[in-house]
Amino acid sequence: MRVVLASESQSRRRALDILGLRYEVCPSAIDEKSIRDTDPAALTKKLAEAKAWKVAGTLQDAVVVSGDAVVAKEGKILEKPRSNDEASEFLRKLSGSAFQFVTSLTVLRSDTRKMLSTVEVSEIKFRRLIESEISDYVGRYPVLSFAGAFEGDGVLRFADSVSGSYNFVTALPVSRLAVFLREQGVEV
Repeated sequence: MRVVLASESQSRRRALDILGLRYEVCPSAIDEKSIRDTDPAALTKKLAEAKAWKVAGTLQDAVVVSGDAVVAKEGKILEKPRSNDEASEFLRKLSGSAFQFVTSLTVLRSDTRKMLSTVEVSEIKFRRLIESEISDYVGRYPVLSFAGAFEGDGVLRFADSVSGSYNFVTALPVSRLAVFLREQGVEV
């Protein structure tokens, strides 16, 4: 059974690499801004499912893996920043506060159209950040590719505490991914 990742994300590739899978990459290229919701879990789920359906529609006999992630703080959703200035602003907003990293995973089998989806949440608290470390991080990492302007290294560098799912490392919940792939007939 072909496994296809509907994303070019290095983090999501890492999730499949951790499981030792052979897979292809076929980015969905959907218009993410056309899909909206004020609830972070609902938004990420809608986006992950739309990506999976788009890619699955072009393939036969494949299992499509897709995901989406956002950061949620006090009712506000932070997606990928549009500029380095906005990335710096996101990190300033997260500095010294608690927030959620919300990730959705969808695994869709193209031939049977059986879809499995889940939403997992990490509760993260960043310590107070200083301006020079924000500038250093934004200058060294491809922050425009990360929801909330950070990824796993940022959590390791900035977090006082983390609880819940460790989905922030790969932007996909790896343990649940293994279970879903098995349910779809993939040997993991």
